[in-house]
Amino acid sequence: MMRRGFIVLIAFFILLAAGEKGWCQSDGGAVKIKINRIVFNRRNSYALYIPSFEFHVFFQQDFNVLRSAITADYDYRRQDMGFGMSHALYKYVVKPGISIEDNLYFREVFTDSTGIWNRSQSITPFITHELSKKATTGMEFKFQRDWSPHRRMGAQIINSYDRALKVYYLYKYSGKNVYNNLLYFMSVEQSYKLFGGDFNYLLLEMLMKQSAEFNEYLRYKGIVSFRGNLTRQNSPLYFLGGRSDLIGYENDEFWGRRVFYMQNLFELKPFPRFILSVKKAKFRRLAILCQVDVGQVRGAPVFLDLRPQPKDIRMGYGFGLGFNTDLPYMPSTDLHLMIAAPVNKADVKFYAGFGGWIN
Repeated sequence: MMRRGFIVLIAFFILLAAGEKGWCQSDGGAVKIKINRIVFNRRNSYALYIPSFEFHVFFQQDFNVLRSAITADYDYRRQDMGFGMSHALYKYVVKPGISIEDNLYFREVFTDSTGIWNRSQSITPFITHELSKKATTGMEFKFQRDWSPHRRMGAQIINSYDRALKVYYLYKYSGKNVYNNLLYFMSVEQSYKLFGGDFNYLLLEMLMKQSAEFNEYLRYKGIVSFRGNLTRQNSPLYFLGGRSDLIGYENDEFWGRRVFYMQNLFELKPFPRFILSVKKAKFRRLAILCQVDVGQVRGAPVFLDLRPQPKDIRMGYGFGLGFNTDLPYMPSTDLHLMIAAPVNKADVKFYAGFGGWIN
């Protein structure tokens, strides 16, 4: 039953991403950038990746009736940085809370390879309700302001305001084996030209994550994702490419109003009981990693000064080694080394990092 649902979901995503028309956008105004930041784990976590020198931290603490969390993200190569915090009353049937984020992003979208930047600050009151131990629903009210340069006059800074209502559903299943997990996430976000808002788009996001351990030698982790604007209204851009969402390609090489993405990671453990101790460090769970990513972007705005985007499906693959390590002050940390390249293109990339092999 689970496998059938996985196949149906993939087919639905492919149909959503199969539209042929480019979406017209206003020639004035700013280029808005949409970066997905969804946190499902309740435990503290961190990750460090090279050669882009990305660093991500999530820290959460429960108090008497209050759950507080902070997030910090930094990317040296992209020049991105972001900070967020949230507070929620988590012991009630309906859990109210508020989150605050401040993010700065840089992306290359023009034909002359120059970039665009977007500063975004948001305050988001929200409520959540647990339908069961596995399912949660929630509603968010976003008040966001952005600063970006004008498309054709980069020295001119434009302010924009986004007022949006988002409704989402989250389902998480964990088997007796901690490596057997299934996650569904779906959200609909409608922006309004109310309370000073400048946008009127409708965004749909669908995500599925699955991990399974078939035996002591083989594990699998997979992601299927669709994010996009369902209207012809001006909306943020989604990006695809790089370690996190299309291995083997340049970071954020492709972009558009709609993005389909699928990631598959196979972990082969030839020596499942392998343990190597070097002074105070331990290395175990030696694994051969094989990753295959598939992605497609649609609905890129058409302008003379914007870099044209391909509409065909892109595929990348990678191979490498992974360990689970116990280092001083860093217990149970994943370490990986991988090489990757696009299919039908000799352009090899190198990836390494602490904190996980798959997002």
